[in-house]
Amino acid sequence: MGCLRIMLLLCLTFLLQETHLSAQAEVLLFQGSGPGLRRQKRDWVIPPIILFENERGPFPKNLAPVKSSKEKEGTVYYSITGQGADSPPVGTFTIERETGWLKVTRPLDREKIPRYQLFCHAVLANGQTAEDPMEVIINVGDQNDNRPIFTQSVFEGSVEEGAKPGTPVMQVSATDEDDPVDTLNGVVSYSILSQEPPEPVGDMFTISSETGLISLKKAGLDREKAPKYTLIVQAMDMAGNGLSTTAKAVIQVASPSEGHHTSLSVHALNVFTGLPATGLAVHLSQLRAPDQAWMELMTSATSTDGRMDRSELASLQLESGTYKLRFATGEYWQQQGLTSFYPYVEVVFTLTAAERKVHIPLLLSPYSYVTYRGS
Repeated sequence: MGCLRIMLLLCLTFLLQETHLSAQAEVLLFQGSGPGLRRQKRDWVIPPIILFENERGPFPKNLAPVKSSKEKEGTVYYSITGQGADSPPVGTFTIERETGWLKVTRPLDREKIPRYQLFCHAVLANGQTAEDPMEVIINVGDQNDNRPIFTQSVFEGSVEEGAKPGTPVMQVSATDEDDPVDTLNGVVSYSILSQEPPEPVGDMFTISSETGLISLKKAGLDREKAPKYTLIVQAMDMAGNGLSTTAKAVIQVASPSEGHHTSLSVHALNVFTGLPATGLAVHLSQLRAPDQAWMELMTSATSTDGRMDRSELASLQLESGTYKLRFATGEYWQQQGLTSFYPYVEVVFTLTAAERKVHIPLLLSPYSYVTYRGS
């Protein structure tokens, strides 16, 4: 069934590509007067162009003919400027001077440049401008040419001996450079391939295919018999039917009597790019009494893997109480050249004496955020 699904997706992609190329060959000319479309500021247009990356050629390949209505008055010469024409990567797009055929000269890479902005120019034989410059946007269609990449090769977590099924243990995460919005190419699905040791059963743990959250599936953890579990976890794109990669998840079985402090971990993921949110300022505060103000414990910024500094968090030795994480999302998105709907995000949570580890992820975009509590 998986192979059939992939074949159908490939066929659909091929048909869509052929449809786009067919549509691109059309020339749209506004009518000067009378019924139909009225004359706009510019007399000549071409349809939007969608060109898939990694095309094989042969090159140069015709994309669309650019035509000016002034051709009936005399010879018109065409040229283009913009990214991919006269600025890097120079020469990716060309136009035939006399016929107006817009061409691509080499394969494109969406992960490097997803969108090109060109300007078409038309002049008469006497050098006079025939048309105002016209903007042409070329969007690069995605192909599944990148494997998912785990943010770590080894993930570490712990679970208390005697924990009940359904207890969250840890979370793994992977990114994919392909497009997760308009295609399934960048949509990652998680699974567990193996468990070592396979005691008392081989499927003691389960993982959310969408979030990568690993939870306890079966009861029966015995620290004396199995103090540690090693899972091989897989991330696969195309929503579980594409390219894959693996990583290890090492889970320590903790004794209920070990320690009296709670370990806190924080991870931020930029879902707009699918990458860890690097350099996001985070403030951790504690509310020691209902009638007191919040007391700031630390200020930090997420590292290249999107996590708060573990050694700093561990040095706090957090006890039972109420805490607050404040994420400076507005400043973060401003650094990315975007505007955020939320100037900041605050997450208030309570730690109890029974908890040994609490993990708080933040999945954020300029328009929304998602968080939940793992332990």
